[in-house]
Amino acid sequence: MPDQTRLPPEAADARLRGSQLREKGQFAEARHEFHRALALAEQGPTVDPLQLVPLLNDIGVIGKYRGDFDEAESAYRRALRIVNEREDGQVELRASLLHNIAGLAHARGDAVAAESVAREGIALRERSAATNPLDLAADRAALAAILVDLHQTDEAHELLADVIAVFERRYGPEHYEVAVALHNLGSLEHRAGDFQSAAANLDRSAEIKRLALRPDHPDLAITLHNLACAQTELGLVSQAITSLREAITLLTDVVATDHPTLKSCHKRLMFLADSPLEPAARSRHGHSSNSMEDN
Repeated sequence: MPDQTRLPPEAADARLRGSQLREKGQFAEARHEFHRALALAEQGPTVDPLQLVPLLNDIGVIGKYRGDFDEAESAYRRALRIVNEREDGQVELRASLLHNIAGLAHARGDAVAAESVAREGIALRERSAATNPLDLAADRAALAAILVDLHQTDEAHELLADVIAVFERRYGPEHYEVAVALHNLGSLEHRAGDFQSAAANLDRSAEIKRLALRPDHPDLAITLHNLACAQTELGLVSQAITSLREAITLLTDVVATDHPTLKSCHKRLMFLADSPLEPAARSRHGHSSNSMEDN
């Protein structure tokens, strides 16, 4: 992202506060600060439009987290227009925005569009001599999550195995990026019917997130949701209920009430708590599917 030192001091301070709030999982408060930062920056007479791109990206990221998908897309698209108008290419910045736009499309359920945008971003990085291998690994991890939803599981598994090796070698085994990749590997294994491996990798992902973020961070919720799906398939209904309740607690009053993960948690919890069916039947009737994660 561009150097932010040329932002008006008030805008830079608001952005810093927003970033700190986002790290704490206080998404509504972070959104307010990011919008304030953008408004202050736009008032500055000497600000290069390129300096607005990180602020717009912040709004896009927080919008995706909260389920404010239209707002997120508007911010990302405006940022991409600014970058595309530059004559100096801005390859890495454009690739980063494409990564996030692909992730948003995936979150909205449009995996076909997400794949196209994700591959475009990866191709840009692969052609750039300045590409950071870790950025490329993150792009490939996000593509793998998309491919699982498109039932392209062989390529997805190969990508995830490579990505986990890169992240563990660079960051160590308890880094957030490792947790995201393990989440997606567990979700892939669930869809392949390997529920034992899925539960193990999702449980490890959740534990790493608790260490890397904090135990009450809302980003834990999607992993707990998917862990509950695997636990249900294994007949561990009481554990699944515990996972769903924790996920709901993490998301309530943090994301929109119609956020897909929160809605699915409520639906599954209601079914598991009320159903007299045997565990396997609970899974079938409860539509035991899961969600991939984009970082």
